[in-house]
Amino acid sequence: MLRMLADLVLPVPCVACGAADGPLCAVCTPHALHTAPFPVAAGARPGGGVPAACVAAGAYRGALRSALIAYKERGARALARPLGVRLATAVEPVAEGRGRLLCVPIPSSAAAIRARGGDHVVRLARFAVATLRQRGFGAEVARLLTMRRVPTDSVGLGAAARRANVAGAFVAAPGRVGALRAPTGSLRGRTTIVLVDDIVTTGATLAEGYRAVAGIGLPVAGAAVVAATPPRGATVYMVRDPK
Repeated sequence: MLRMLADLVLPVPCVACGAADGPLCAVCTPHALHTAPFPVAAGARPGGGVPAACVAAGAYRGALRSALIAYKERGARALARPLGVRLATAVEPVAEGRGRLLCVPIPSSAAAIRARGGDHVVRLARFAVATLRQRGFGAEVARLLTMRRVPTDSVGLGAAARRANVAGAFVAAPGRVGALRAPTGSLRGRTTIVLVDDIVTTGATLAEGYRAVAGIGLPVAGAAVVAATPPRGATVYMVRDPK
């Protein structure tokens, strides 16, 4: 609250370069918010699996990286809207304009939500959905996923260790899923489900989200993220069976 009040009366520096006209100055804005979306490499895990598309709005570096860190960890709420708009540009090629669109945020732990003053991915998803509606999509946020357990800190872990760390962490909430179904048990209307998150590194978290949603019989078209690291993309495995 004190930070938000200070932002109203004090000059806000650019989160990327420190210039006075923040939170993103005119020089840094194009590098953070006007990058072209690109597909993150997708493929089936060894032993089989169902690959799905993943699109990133930009590479996790430079001004976009600074903006995401400032928004996620330093309370720069003013960046939620422009970053949400960037997320919308990544959702579009995955959704392909097909009927009803559900954007499913990857969940955060209760402790992280308290520390950040709210769920930062849900906030991004809401701005993304507002943008998609303006562009003619029948979009909505669907908070289907919750955390069954909290993974340990994944910093420094390799791809295999990250997959093991997050395996079984998410569950699709039955009550939320039931609201999407018709009396026959099928999804109401023609529905496209897209997982959304802020950053993809190895793809382990998205794979776990895919497992949880697809495991209850809901079709997942793919995933969309604000940024991908490393810059040229990462291999994202979205599988029905994590074993």
